[in-house]
Parts: sequence; structure tokens; C-alpha cells
Amino acid sequence: MLAVHHDLRPIVDLLFQMLPIDRAVDDLLRLTCRCTINLCIANREKALDLRDLDRFPVPGLGVCCPDESNPFLLHCNVLINDGPYRDIMIHLVLHIPEDYPLTGPAGNIAPGLEFDSTYHSHIHFDGRNGHALCTDLLTNYASHFRSIDNGNAKQASGWSPGYTLSTALLQIVTFFAEPDLRHDPLPESIIRLRNMVKTFQFQEEAKSTEIDDEKLKAERKHAQRQRELLEKLTCGVTKQNVIEDNICLGYPLLVKRNNYGKLQSETVLELISYDAYVAEIQKSGEDKLDYYEHLKFRSVTGKDYNHWLPIFINEAHFQKGQTIIQNSISVIYNGSALGSARYDFQPFVALKVLTALMNQSGVQLFNGEMFESKHAIEAYCHFLRLLMHFIDIFPELERNINKMVDNFMRHSQNRNKKVVPDIGEFLIQIALSNKYQFDEIRKYIYEEYFARQILWIERKGVVENLFDIKPRDLPNIFEAAKVSNHLLVFNLEMAETFIFSGVKEYLDRSYGYPPDNIVEKFQQRLKAIKAIDRYSEFVRAVKMNDTIKTPDAMIDFIISSVEISN
Repeated sequence: MLAVHHDLRPIVDLLFQMLPIDRAVDDLLRLTCRCTINLCIANREKALDLRDLDRFPVPGLGVCCPDESNPFLLHCNVLINDGPYRDIMIHLVLHIPEDYPLTGPAGNIAPGLEFDSTYHSHIHFDGRNGHALCTDLLTNYASHFRSIDNGNAKQASGWSPGYTLSTALLQIVTFFAEPDLRHDPLPESIIRLRNMVKTFQFQEEAKSTEIDDEKLKAERKHAQRQRELLEKLTCGVTKQNVIEDNICLGYPLLVKRNNYGKLQSETVLELISYDAYVAEIQKSGEDKLDYYEHLKFRSVTGKDYNHWLPIFINEAHFQKGQTIIQNSISVIYNGSALGSARYDFQPFVALKVLTALMNQSGVQLFNGEMFESKHAIEAYCHFLRLLMHFIDIFPELERNINKMVDNFMRHSQNRNKKVVPDIGEFLIQIALSNKYQFDEIRKYIYEEYFARQILWIERKGVVENLFDIKPRDLPNIFEAAKVSNHLLVFNLEMAETFIFSGVKEYLDRSYGYPPDNIVEKFQQRLKAIKAIDRYSEFVRAVKMNDTIKTPDAMIDFIISSVEISN
């Protein structure tokens, strides 16, 4: 047989691109010997595998071919993702056989890196390429045990021609995570390995094989974040998720009437799908999506609920559930979405309902344990993103917000509880305004806020005459209103942290979820807020220390609040 001339190699590649594999092989038989065909197949399969690795990289892995004249040798960096060697990068050489993928690759520790059986019980010296990985997916396994089974192990027993380089690399990641030593590695051994890896470079073509450690860590962190998001976006009942199963996801709500007959909503801090909610309705014998005041369903975590509201995950998810979202908001506001036309959805209702839900999530966050507080922050951000989308599609909501803020600033009669029932909800609207900044209105906010406190301070009788306050009275007055003071600081910082220019794009990167580091920082800040126990700390926290610098100034401000409240 004749060998393929070098100039025919482009024809070989073209045949494999244009023809089915069987037809390409038949045609090539007229040109070359079978061994050359095997080389071409191996080269083609390896190239396809590398292309797939480039498109769908394995987290924590970097692969390159340092020498174009030898495409069957690859250099790999493996960032260990678990176990005692977590976050240590191991450098490998993969040897691709000429009959790949019929035979799997072999893997060795890079020459010069002394990662041996001291660090992993399944590393052995193969006498040719150095320290070899003994895992049954690699041909090193067969080489190592050939003497044991009388030469029958001609290839890796765990390898299949249907596998790819990604398969082998994933196995290698798992391999390094469990060193399988008789005793856990000593701290000194781990430190020695970490230092050895830091100073290591591939002996051959070191410069061309450098792979950015930080990039690999970032890729792994991103992949881990995506897995966490997938888990979060999963219905606790059906176990389906938004990304793979195209479901509509939302929060269960417990809607009830207070002593004055007003509807109030409490968010159950877990996500369920539309199908799971409908199944509960059907089990109860009902057949319409409405508010069931006298029914209660049970959530996965054992919480009662009687209503459900989809969240904003992305544009497609919103469009899929827009009618349900609008009906749900109408029910929360009116008590029903059925019957009279006055129950039909109106954009202003979305503003009222969603700011109330955000504020209520804030209260849950403030009162909850650390685990609950994280979910409350997530609920706050989901409702925020949904409200921002309503503002985008209904521009009159922006005008309503600006008009509300403008009226509050201009006329004292627009600052009472009839006009602004809840300061916490109003602070959210101020943060959403595209016209006003909080500093422009804070003077009026603080005046009204303190005026509303006076009734509670009087009821607790901490001071006989609020027009005759002494500096020694300030600690008792603060204690009487401490929870309210904490909530004001909390609401201000909540709005400042999570409502800012560009927040939509920020949240959309993670399907409405805030970054974990931001959540953790705010949880720590919450501890500091709850520790505030005197007016001097409070005025600094709400940035009133530019005008209230002494106890006497604080007393004057409280007295002026008494006058406003009257």
C-alpha cells in the first residue's frame, strides 16, 4: 500500500467534512493505507473534541496543544475542586493514541512536577512518561495491570469509543478530588504541594502552555453559580426548573385581612410552579385561580398559603405568565379578580402591591434568622425586578411615582398616613424615582417619620412632658422607639443597596438573584443595625449628623416633631 502524500491531507479532511464516515473511508482506501486512515480519524475526532471543549469548557480545566506538529499530545491544567487539595492546580500531559477513539488517552503528571504516590495512592511510575494516573478510563490503567491479568488488559477497561475528551477530563477532576490515601494528607504535605505547583512550568514550551489560573477559578466559580441558580429556580413540589422545563415559577402568598378588614400579604419564602399551585386548587375541589380566603394550602416547608404570584426571571418568563401575574396582583389588591370590571388589572395596582410585598419582605428579613433573611433578600429583589418591568411597560407608573414624591415635598397635608400609609413603602418609591434623589426629600421624610413616632413614645410614658425633655431622657425615648428606628435605618440601607441605576441588568445576569457576597454583606450590616442603641449612632446611620450634632439638637428635633404631630 502507498502512504498518503502530505499534499493529500487537505483532501482527506475535506472528505470527512463532506461525506458520511463510511463513504469517506471507502474513498480514502483508494488513496492510502488503513493506518493512515486511522491517524486521520483520530486527528479528526480529537479536533472535534477540542472544539467542543472550547464551546463547552469543563469548569476548572484548561487544555491546549503546545506543538502543532504533534497534535496527539495535549497539556492540561486541572484545578482540583474538592477534597484536601482543593484549589490546587495540577499540570498533566494527555497522550492521544493513533487509533483514538477506539482506544482512550493516557494521562501523566507533567514532567518535572513531582506529584507521585505520596500525594495520591493511584499514581504510579510507568517507566516511560513519568508519573501516570491509574484510573480505568485511561490506558495507563491497562499498562499498570497488564502483568497482573496476563496481558489481557490491552486497553482501558472503562473506556468506550463513544466517550470524548470531556469524559476523560471529568473523570480526572474526580480522580484528584479523592486521593484515597490510607491517612489524610498532612497540612505540611499540602503546603509543600501548593508551593511546588506555584513555581512549576511545563519543561517543554512553558510559555505557550501557560493557562491563567484566575481564569480557571473564575470559570469554575461561574459554573458553580449556574448550578446553584438552577437549584434555586426549581419547584419544590414538581422538581422541575425554569431553565430546562420552561415552567412558570412564583412565590406562595398568605393573603389575609387585618383587624380593619384590609388585605395584607405574607410571602412564603420558597418557589413553586404554576402547575403545583393549580394541583393544590384542584385537590381542594375548586377550579378557578382566585383568592381563597377560607382555604389554606400547605407549602413544602409546612407554611400555609392561599395565593400565588409569579416572579420576573426574564422577558420570556414574564410574557408566559403575564396574564396570571396581573390577575394575581388584582386579587391581592381587591380580594378577587372575578366578576366586576372594577377588579380588572390596573397598572397603579402593581405599584401598590409590589412595593407592599417588597416592604413586607424587608420586615421578614429584619425579623428572621440568618437563613430566612437570605431568602427574604432574594424575594425583595424578585419583587423589585418585577415592579421595574411593570414601570418599563407602563410609563405612567414613573409619572405616578414622581408626582407622589413631588406632592410630599410641596405640601405638608400630603405627608399624613392617609396619603402615605407606610413610610417603608414610600422609601422604595423614592428610590425608584427617575426625577428625585433621597437627599432632596430626606428633611421632610425625617420630620414625618419622627412625628409618627410621637404617639408611641407618649403611650409608653417614658417622659412626663415631651416639651420639657432633658438630655438624660434621650436613652429612654430611644428605647421606646428602638424597633421603629432600626427599621428606618434598615429600609434606607435596603433601598440604597438594591435599588440603583443599572440594577435591572445586574439582576438579570442571575435570573433576578442578587450576588451572594452582596447578600452576605447586607446580613452582616443587619447585625450592626440591630446593635444601634442610642441617638448618636442613629443620626450617623441615617446621615442626620450634619444637622444634629449635640444632645440639645436632638431634643429640639424631637420637640419640633411633637408640634408637627399635633
